[in-house]
Amino acid sequence: MAAFAEGIPSFAEGLPRPNITIDEVRRLAAELYGVAGEVRELGSQQDRNFLFTEPGSPPQAPSRRVLFKVSNRAVRRDEIEAQNEAMRRMLGAGHPSPAPLPSVNGHDIETADVDGSPHSIRLLTFVEGTPLIDFEHFSADTIAAMGTLVGQVVATLAGFEHPGLDRELQWDLRVGEQLVEELIGYVTEPERQAFVLGALEDVTAALAPLKHELPLQAIHGDLTDDNLVATAGALGRPELSGIIDFGDVGTGWRIAELAVACTAVFHHDPARPLAVLPLIRAFDAVVPLTDAEIDALWPLIVLRGATLVVSGLQQVAIDEGNDYAEEALEREWTIFAVPAALDSRVATAAIRRALGRTVAPGPATVPSGATLLDPELARRTRVVTLDHTSTALRDGSWLGDEGAEAEAQLLLLAARTGGVAATRFGEPRLTRSVGVSRDAPANVATGVELYSTGDLALTAPFSGLVSSAEGHVTLTDGTRTLVIAGARGLVEGRSLEGESAAVPTRVDEGDPFAEIAGWAQVSLQLGEVSAVDAAAAPVPRFVTAEEFPAWLAVIGDPSELIGLAPSGGRAGAGTGADETLRARLDTYAPLQGHYYAHPPQFERGWREMLIDTAGRHYLDMVNNVTALGHGHPVLADAVAQQWRMLNTNSRFNYASVAELSRRLLETLPDSFDTVLLVNSGTEAVDLALRLTKAFTGRDDVACVEESYHGWSYAADAVSTSTSDNPLAAELRAPWVHALDAPNAYRGTHRFDDAGQRYAADALTELERLAAAGAPVGTFIAEPRNGNAGAIEVPPGYLAAVYDAVRAGGGVVISDEVQVGYGRQGDVFWGFEQHAGPDGEPIVPDVVTVAKAMGNGHPLGAVITRSEIAEALADQGTFFSSAGGSTLSARLGVTVLDIMRDDRLQENAREIGGYLREQLLDLAERQPLIGAIHGRGLYQGIELVRDRETLEPATAETLALCDRMLAIGIVVQPTGDRGNVLKVKPPLCFTKASADTFVAALDEVLTRGL
Repeated sequence: MAAFAEGIPSFAEGLPRPNITIDEVRRLAAELYGVAGEVRELGSQQDRNFLFTEPGSPPQAPSRRVLFKVSNRAVRRDEIEAQNEAMRRMLGAGHPSPAPLPSVNGHDIETADVDGSPHSIRLLTFVEGTPLIDFEHFSADTIAAMGTLVGQVVATLAGFEHPGLDRELQWDLRVGEQLVEELIGYVTEPERQAFVLGALEDVTAALAPLKHELPLQAIHGDLTDDNLVATAGALGRPELSGIIDFGDVGTGWRIAELAVACTAVFHHDPARPLAVLPLIRAFDAVVPLTDAEIDALWPLIVLRGATLVVSGLQQVAIDEGNDYAEEALEREWTIFAVPAALDSRVATAAIRRALGRTVAPGPATVPSGATLLDPELARRTRVVTLDHTSTALRDGSWLGDEGAEAEAQLLLLAARTGGVAATRFGEPRLTRSVGVSRDAPANVATGVELYSTGDLALTAPFSGLVSSAEGHVTLTDGTRTLVIAGARGLVEGRSLEGESAAVPTRVDEGDPFAEIAGWAQVSLQLGEVSAVDAAAAPVPRFVTAEEFPAWLAVIGDPSELIGLAPSGGRAGAGTGADETLRARLDTYAPLQGHYYAHPPQFERGWREMLIDTAGRHYLDMVNNVTALGHGHPVLADAVAQQWRMLNTNSRFNYASVAELSRRLLETLPDSFDTVLLVNSGTEAVDLALRLTKAFTGRDDVACVEESYHGWSYAADAVSTSTSDNPLAAELRAPWVHALDAPNAYRGTHRFDDAGQRYAADALTELERLAAAGAPVGTFIAEPRNGNAGAIEVPPGYLAAVYDAVRAGGGVVISDEVQVGYGRQGDVFWGFEQHAGPDGEPIVPDVVTVAKAMGNGHPLGAVITRSEIAEALADQGTFFSSAGGSTLSARLGVTVLDIMRDDRLQENAREIGGYLREQLLDLAERQPLIGAIHGRGLYQGIELVRDRETLEPATAETLALCDRMLAIGIVVQPTGDRGNVLKVKPPLCFTKASADTFVAALDEVLTRGL
């Protein structure tokens, strides 16, 4: 190999690849192995690999693919023999791996001159599959599967001994520090070089006491996403199918195998360094890690990244034309930079938590009663809440540039009131969120901030050494360190300035040691931190909620130092979601289902965004109930004002109930003259069915398949969707008659004349029922099948069925609970999109509505003719406690006002049209999208595995929803096949949000589920 001095390898010379041409490869392959056929080169950093595809014999037989490998001339023969033996061990353990094939002379290894030097040459079986690196997205399941496989490889190679395992290899992390030091000159960008050297210093300090405790054994040495191959599973997710490239097999630290595998994750999800935790957990389940290995793991991960960076740059410099190495440079930098940017103590704490191991205790607490502030001032300190519970943050004032301004104004106001204002430790601030984003925000505070209206002296809460540098003052006693950012040192009444400020000076508890002017951040850190260290690598002011629990191994809660109650260590992590779900399942009947297996805890919203307890904002694509959007200020003020004045039931005489009824009738044809107000869509349908039964004197009701109308006895009886009730057909009441779902995309009849054909079938069934003595009294249907996925009811169908039902003495109900109230944009009511043969819009006898009508408040209506409503008079009066209450009626009127003033129906038409265009364009390049249904802001994206057979992509749809949640989009499946994405966001939906949704959907469908 390269030159050695005193037994220590030197890597300065590098290892250029063998210099061989394709023609020479063809000649040697034919002479040595009798191989011929199509050949192409595969990438390698230091060897040369060529894939031969031999034609079948006879010609109709399958072709054979084999790998012709020319090893670097520096690799000894016994090292290659060890690689071959390792392959055989893997194959014997059931892990698909390459296997050496004999030459024409019966040898596993041949030697031939290449560019004037002898090189070892092999022919290997080719492991079919796609390198894992070619799958852009790694799910947690895929990452865990990697950990399991890596653990199994380690277990298989345990006890393997061979002379060729004793190697002087640059990828052996035992010499990684030396390698980086030797090759650091290849990192020519000053900032990057400084970053690598700083990381190397930390790695060396961390590994020094651990190296002698790390178990040694034979390892593969390069189990990365380059060398693990996979096949695409049913969801497009990679399923590991083999291991390749045994060129780095040798003796090494066992934990190095895991460290190398972990590095493969970072460039797939660089915003989440802790995404590797499932891999580490899975490995530990196969090969339990020792404490020393756990402590060494993150430093070794960083070291592996550094070796990739310097080695890659060296290879490009000495091996001109090595495109494989050139293309990997930025990826390798990411592989290093992502883990190097996270404090290894924090990462190790996160690993220990994930493995259920003991985590080192956090920093020592401060003496009871110790304070940074004058006791009287501490008592007057005002705490400003900036998380999702803040009532001072309202109407989206925390978003964008306005967030920082709102935060500053609230703190300044509080400081003027009490003299000092303070923020909370571990608080996930809304003001530090970034709106909807594919990555979770770094918004959890690692310290407490102080604001004052003037200069403020801080007193030492414990005795120690104080120093100052670059705006940071530190006070440490060796076990705990206070870091005050935005302060200047103050000792014996004088400010610490210049070079002397960095010289530690003794102060006693209660002595002034720092002074702030307006603002400072107080953080409590573990161990001794010098002023220089605090300035050079301070604890970040904000971290993600995912990382915050691990940071508690490094930082403490300084709240008590300013007279505040401690947070208890739970703030900021958003970890309450799991506990809340458990409490829900313990007390709230699971029959009342919930979205997602592991749902976020949403406690706030704004416009088309939902906000969880960690302050992360999600784009809400499913809340058609909240038509105006979340947190509408006008509606909130109207509701609050009405609560202050009166809330009672509709049997009292007040104006708002009459006003709401009038406003509803103004939206409908003149034949409608009567409104009944109810609590919900279910109640509206139930009441409507009761009215029509009383009016017609008939029990029998016709409905359409794949529909949902509510949960009460009558509403559920006419609901035919098996996604809501798998036993819908089996339990169907004899008075309910389900007609074929008029679905022109995948139903019985398709294409342009589907409406007429479905109508003809429906009329035949209505005639059959009448002849059988069960004439239909009521026909109920949505004007667009919402539950099925915004499926269009084809033209001509409703007009024909309406006419036939009425001709037979029945009446018709248009269920507008989901699809009405302006949601479709170009019409206020869904039935308005349908016309009869004369071109005139059809008009139902009864309309049911809810959801949007109350913007989430329990409010619905049955709107009809007075003669139909009066038919129920013989059975007594009707009453709904909340439906027509003072509050509900005022709220309903306000919703209509806002829809008008904010032009929400027009917005549904404009933005819905734009969104549909973008989705149709997306469907052109994403074959999983079979169809785009709907209009306005009620759409459905139907996913299919095959556009010809229309096989539903049910599992893919569910997986897609989970993946979309991970990147900040709330979307859910619907339809009896569970393969249609609901697209029914609040009507305030913007063009920017439409772009965000389409881009996210494109990313997920492109990168994989």
